[in-house]
Order: sequence, then structure tokens, then C-alpha cells
Amino acid sequence: MKISNAIIDWKAKSPHSNQYEDIYFNPEEGIEESLYTFLETNMIGGLFSKIRQQNIIIAETGFGTGLNFLLTASLWLQNSPQKSKLKYISVEKFPLSSSDLQKALEQWPEFKELSQAILKQYPLPQAGFHTFKINHSNIELLLMFGDAAESYSRLNAKVDAWYLDGFAPSKNPDMWSPALFREMARLSKPDTTFSTFTAAGIVKRGLRDVGFDVRKQKGFGRKREMLVGTFVENKAPKAIDKPWFELPASKKPEEVMIVGGGLSGCSTARALAERGVKVTLIEQENQLATGGSGNPQGALYAKLPVKQTTQGELHLSGFLYSVNMLKRIDPEESFWSQCGVMQLATSDKELARQNNLIEQETYPQELVSLKSAEELSEIANTAVNFDGLFFPSAGWVSPRALCDHFVDHPNISVVQQQVEELSFAEGHWRLATQSGEFLSASHLIICNAEMANQFSQTDHLPLKTIRGQVSITQAKPTNNKLNSVVCGDGYISPAQNQQYCFGATYDLQGKERNITQEDHESNLEKLGKVLPDIHADLASESNDLQGRTAFRCSTPDYMPIVGPAPVQDEFIETFAQLRKDRKWRFENAEAEHHPNLYVNTGHGSKGLITCPISAELLASMICDEPLPLPKDVIDAINPARFIIKKLIKQTI
Repeated sequence: MKISNAIIDWKAKSPHSNQYEDIYFNPEEGIEESLYTFLETNMIGGLFSKIRQQNIIIAETGFGTGLNFLLTASLWLQNSPQKSKLKYISVEKFPLSSSDLQKALEQWPEFKELSQAILKQYPLPQAGFHTFKINHSNIELLLMFGDAAESYSRLNAKVDAWYLDGFAPSKNPDMWSPALFREMARLSKPDTTFSTFTAAGIVKRGLRDVGFDVRKQKGFGRKREMLVGTFVENKAPKAIDKPWFELPASKKPEEVMIVGGGLSGCSTARALAERGVKVTLIEQENQLATGGSGNPQGALYAKLPVKQTTQGELHLSGFLYSVNMLKRIDPEESFWSQCGVMQLATSDKELARQNNLIEQETYPQELVSLKSAEELSEIANTAVNFDGLFFPSAGWVSPRALCDHFVDHPNISVVQQQVEELSFAEGHWRLATQSGEFLSASHLIICNAEMANQFSQTDHLPLKTIRGQVSITQAKPTNNKLNSVVCGDGYISPAQNQQYCFGATYDLQGKERNITQEDHESNLEKLGKVLPDIHADLASESNDLQGRTAFRCSTPDYMPIVGPAPVQDEFIETFAQLRKDRKWRFENAEAEHHPNLYVNTGHGSKGLITCPISAELLASMICDEPLPLPKDVIDAINPARFIIKKLIKQTI
């Protein structure tokens, strides 16, 4: 769905919604009212003080100005639980613009540090899930832009307390719906609490119908009554759609092994290490990021579809997550640059697609806009031959430097070994290495790109390699200093350490790692088509070009493979009826997975935008936390999808 910012009138420093003809907060006693209605009634302080070893998950309907989050996060910091995290989930259909949010947050200077953390990561008005990390990742905010019931229907979490906020049922009846109440019940557990400022009968009856014990109590100030309560049982029958994608139960482990030291493995290691898990990262080469993650520079941007697709949602979510992450971990831009990316329309077909994309207004102008060749030439500081899209928040990253950053953590140990075989016994995975040594841990994640299917447990994964060669050369001291990343049939980034990196070839058949002059000429030809002056500077020394060859690891549907490893034979037996009827309802069918075995591979050339968010997804799965991506997106990258597709097509 298209997201529009809230239309706000400001009345004496208080925001008023034009859509709902209602105020966001009490202008005189906003903090006191929120404290009483949500934190005190849900006994949040007591919940924080007694929890030391697990996460606290609070969900809200109506993020608004973020006041409830500020109060909750501030209270959390006062308690400072050492080995747990605050996970705060909220939804907003009409989010405030950044400028309106900043103006609202200025009303509460006591929360200045938290407010600045929100503003630095506050997303563009784009539908979907947006993850913020605050206070060294001790606090996480998952902010969903979209309809409340629909957004929560895509969430995987178990909530401790609900803040039913938002505009009053009389002003916004669509939100206070049976669909929302059903999702609340699905996401609650026994003793999950809720509170809300309203005492409307539709809310009271709706919550009781789905299993909440509901009662009235004194409202704040002059408000006579409000509703509070506790979840008892889910009265709706449990319906599992696509049981083959049900995730196995998990409990946060003490230690994990990861095979593969590229972007996938290193980002996953860091995501787990930040959760207090000890990680052994196993890499067969003598340094990290020697495969597809080892190029000097990679373009950081997402190629957007005209109409939203699951793949497009993954790529855009991953792009926005990676940009926020990089701004947080490397504000000086020492190994990346937010210099913008141009996606040129080098054919009439592509130009028509780009015009259509802009006309649909699916994406905010702050994210992407269509520019003429003249406008792009001014931005790039050199002649650009084509019109195209410009992504101002995109840029380039050094993948190897990013990998080095990821593993620089006391909970991560890097081991140089080549793994030959996997076996599981007595609750532990045992890895036999080429040197004859054995490594062991309760949990194992396979992240070694195209080699991920070398093991018997994962040999069914349909991975393929795509050879690519980049060209590298010294940047001449000319006036044609490139200021942004340019993508056409290939790509080139602004010079790093006085060197240009450009390319890359796309060879589906090539298996050799050698550097060829033919590929250099191909890269130069692509460069000359889009940037004639830069090409003229570099082509004269084509025989002196250096280069690097690597293999992208891809999949048949060009989506990564992220999630628990299925037991192929058991899947075939359990879901065999799909061969005859793809709509068959499997009552009480359970998907069987290898215990504590996960896969993270197949990122192709999109690793900079898909690896960090996939790492966060896997770490959340393994540690039993709310998942940072919508369920349909998670299903689309589930390792079991290929088995199910083959059953439906009767090819297995």
C-alpha cells in the first residue's frame, strides 16, 4: 500500500490530525496521561525490574509522536537489565513527517538523546517493517508503516504487553476491528496484559471475544473509565497456512558455529554476538571475504519494481536497514560513502519502466527520483549519457572492510579450517575438518555461498554460480572526478584510495578465476557507453588494468536462502499430497527440520542489502525474538520452498 504522511495542524505546539480530527496527546498533561494509561496500568516497571535474562516485548497500535516509546525506553534505561533487551513494536498508517516528528519531540527535552536516535533512523514514508537499534542495540524499535490489523497479521512475535493507543474508536473505527483483536490474541501468551484509554463497548466486546479478560478502571484525569485486562486463552481455532513454512521452536543458545566468512557469515556472527552468543566463525581461506564479498567496492542500492513484489519488499527493506546500520556503525564513512547511486536507462524499454515507476508514486521522492542526463551529469561531476533514476541515500561499501568490522567483537572467534562433513549427536553438531580436527556446538549456520550444498543435510539446495570480473585502475588527476555511483549495464564507484573499481561481467558459464583482457575490454565498453569522459581517462591504460574474479552465488528465483534447514525426505513424505492437490489442508502436519541447523546463502550480487537484514532475521529466529521481516517475505526465502515447488510441479 502507498503510505502518506499525516496532515498536521499545530495548535499551541500540539499536533492535531486533520485525517481524524483528534489530538495526538494531551497538551497539558501528555506525559502523565501516557504514564498512567499505559506504563502504570500494564505494570511495566515491575516487569522490567524482575526480568534479567530474557527480552521484553511491548506492542502498540498507533506510534504517533513516539511518546509512549520514549517513556518506555527511558524507564528501561533506568532499570538497565544487563542480559535482556527491550523490543518495542508499533504501527502507524499515517506517520508524521520527519519535520513534524522533530517538532513534536522538541516538546520533551528530557528525552533528547532517545529522540535524536529516533530521528536519525526515522524511515521514509514507505510501507513495511523498519527496524531501529538504540543504546548499543539494547533497545530495538520495530516500526511498521501500514494498516494495523494487516501489519500485525504479518508479524511473528510473542507480546508481553499491549498499548492500545491511536485515535478514538469514534474517530478511527477501522483500526478498532475484529481483525486487529484476532491478531492480538494470536500474538499474545497467557498473562499478556493490555491497557487502553477508551472504554468503548466495541473494544470491550472485541477483546473478550478473542480471549482477553477485560475490566474497567478509573481513567486519567477527568476521563471516567478506561479498559485494562489480561490474555487468558485464544478462543479462535489455530489455522496454519502453509505448514511447511512453520518455523521450529528455538531457545537462545550459548554458542553457535558458522561456516563461511563472507558477508553472510560475518553479518550473522555479529548479529548473534550482539545478543550475547559466543560465535565460532569458520573460514577455509587465510582471510575473510575472499569470495563474492571480496571486491574493493560494491554498490549499495535496490533496483525497485514498478509494482511492489515480495522480492522488491525484501530488497527495499534490506537497503533501508543497511543504510541505517552503516550510518550507526561508521558515521565517519571510513569504509562506505552515502554519495548517491544513479541507475541509468540505457534502453527505451528501461526508460519506459523508470517513467512508469515514478508515475505510479509507489515510492517517496526522497528515496528515488527521475533525472535527466544533464541533471545527472551535474551530480556526478562528469558527462552522463542517459537519463535515469537517482537514489540520494544510496552509495558504495567496501565489503571486506565491513566484514572486518562485523567480526571485531569479543564474542566472535575466527577459525581457519576447511569443513568436510557434518553430523549431529547428543544435542551438538560435530564438524569434521580437513586437518582432522573436530569442532562442536549446539547450533550451526551454513553461510559458505555456493558450497552450502556440499553437505548431505543441504545437498538439495539448488545453488548456482555466476562468474564476474571487475577492473581496477588508478584514478587520474583530471577534472572528471566521479562523485556518485553510476549503474548502467555495469557499474563504477567514485575512487577509493585513488583507485577506480568498475565492471562487472556476468558470465553464467564461466568457471575459471583467471583475469582476462577480454573481460577488461567488456567492462571498458560498458563504461564508455554511459560515462564517456571517465572512459577516455581510463581506456588509454587498458593494458595496465588490474582485476578480480569472483563467483556470485544465486538461486533459481534469485532470492536468498535464509532459515532452518529442512529434512528433505521427511518433507516429501509429509507433504506428498501436494503432488495431487496444491490446496490440500494438512491437519496437524509438522515440518521436520534438522535440529538447530540453519542456512544463509544465495544472495547473488545483492549481499550488501540482503545479508545484514537476513543476519538479523536468523539471529532473531535462533534467539526466539520478534522477526524483523513480514511473514510472507520470510516464507519467500525459506530453504524449504524448493522442495514444496518440486512437489507441486511433480518433479520430485
